[in-house]
Amino acid sequence: MAIAAKRTKTIMARRQDLIQGTIRSIAALGYNNSTVQTICDAAGLSRGLIGHYFKGKDDLLLEAFRYLVGRADEETRKAVRAVGDDPLQRLLAATEVTFNRASDDREGGMVWLACWGVAPWVPEMHELQRKLWRRYRSWVERMIAQAADQRGIKVDARRAALAYAQMVDGFWLGWLSDRDAYTPEDARDIVCDWLRDLFGEGRKAPVRGAAARKPEPSSKAKSPARKVSGGKKT
Repeated sequence: MAIAAKRTKTIMARRQDLIQGTIRSIAALGYNNSTVQTICDAAGLSRGLIGHYFKGKDDLLLEAFRYLVGRADEETRKAVRAVGDDPLQRLLAATEVTFNRASDDREGGMVWLACWGVAPWVPEMHELQRKLWRRYRSWVERMIAQAADQRGIKVDARRAALAYAQMVDGFWLGWLSDRDAYTPEDARDIVCDWLRDLFGEGRKAPVRGAAARKPEPSSKAKSPARKVSGGKKT
């Protein structure tokens, strides 16, 4: 039993090493330029070992993406549980942890971007991403519908969920493309303000970005906070 347990532990450790090596390789070289050799080099393992743990490069790339998704899911679950049962607070918590991850995990972000980019030409990756995105959108729609019911207002939950999901993805991709345009904190505040506007909750997030960094000529002259377009109530 002890030998079997040790062997299982070794297999799990080697698989994890190779997944981390895949993430480092993609972040540094891109999806297409990553090879079995670059992955093994990044993992610090012999190329001959890879066949014992994975079917090949494509299998490794999928597993690396699944690992990142699983880690993101766990971080989001913890954040959502911490704020209680209010669906709006859960959405706000999920938004915050998403943009915190964008700034804290550059390698992971590059791998997400690379995997998204190749999905149309890699059927297994495309199917995995479609499944995950539908699950995510379904959860957002459910939270929006519940928040609207609790507040006694009418909201097209499906359209609002689509708008939310595309805002989050769009801000995330835009930041990776031009990190001088805004910060993840700016994006977080805009999306959270949009959610609060959707439910008429009022804003709590501070104004950030260029407007916040450049004070008015007169300390007495204050411009109103920038209005962010929210979801349309019906």
